[in-house]
Amino acid sequence: MDAKNLTIKDVPPEFMSETGRTLADYSVAIGIWEDGQAKKFKPIGSGVLVRKGNRLGILTARHCLHRPGPEVRLGTMGCDVLCAVLQRGRTVLIKPQDVIEHPLATPKSLEYGPDLAFIEVLPGDRLNSLKAYGSFYSLDKDPAKIAASFGKLGTLLATIGFPGVHYDTKIDGNIIRHKIHHMAYYFILGPGDVCERDNWDYIENQCDISPSSELPSSFKGMSGGPIWGLHFEVDEKNEVFKLTEFALLGISFLEIVETDDRKIRAHFINSIYDLAWRNLN
Repeated sequence: MDAKNLTIKDVPPEFMSETGRTLADYSVAIGIWEDGQAKKFKPIGSGVLVRKGNRLGILTARHCLHRPGPEVRLGTMGCDVLCAVLQRGRTVLIKPQDVIEHPLATPKSLEYGPDLAFIEVLPGDRLNSLKAYGSFYSLDKDPAKIAASFGKLGTLLATIGFPGVHYDTKIDGNIIRHKIHHMAYYFILGPGDVCERDNWDYIENQCDISPSSELPSSFKGMSGGPIWGLHFEVDEKNEVFKLTEFALLGISFLEIVETDDRKIRAHFINSIYDLAWRNLN
């Protein structure tokens, strides 16, 4: 099948579901226990497990941790416990002293950020639990090669995250249950979807708004979630798609609602592989 002529209608739902389960290995729903209290649980967004050099942690949008979002207090002087929910509902509670927050890019505007943060998880039991339940995607790659392979028009992309409309917290005595949904929304990289502003590169996905798309009423909660580029093979005789390769391409941070369109704006390849890390201590 010619990738340039690919449409979302060509992609089987079975392939979408299976790919979503594969990518869930890297996904994180992020919440906090304010002041370390479980009954003060607050979901704050989505993220992705990444490795940069010898640092491992969660890459997300900075506004998930600070204004205009909540003011999360992490680090040696912090008091908020980080709740990282991974595939199959496994939850890792991370004390504030077990992480270092790196504000990779502080937003200058709502529309274009830049808006990125890295929660580095220090070596120890909590990091070992994250390794056991999930996988860390390496950002020690050449962004030019990633762009050449996955930044072509017609590439199938997936926006991943945990929409807040699906969150449901119930407290029954000492038992607290958090219900969330890991969601994947697919789109095709088209003309005009990628732009640059003040050296930061961005991508906007055009969400499928057909009746079968099952879009949430709001993408709140998707901020900080990853955008993946997908390569696949097609058995045209049996109409079977098989995922062959994938790459992390972006981090979502803004929902754009227009008259007939809904889009998610995200930082793109050069921003998350190179630019954001240049001032990291």
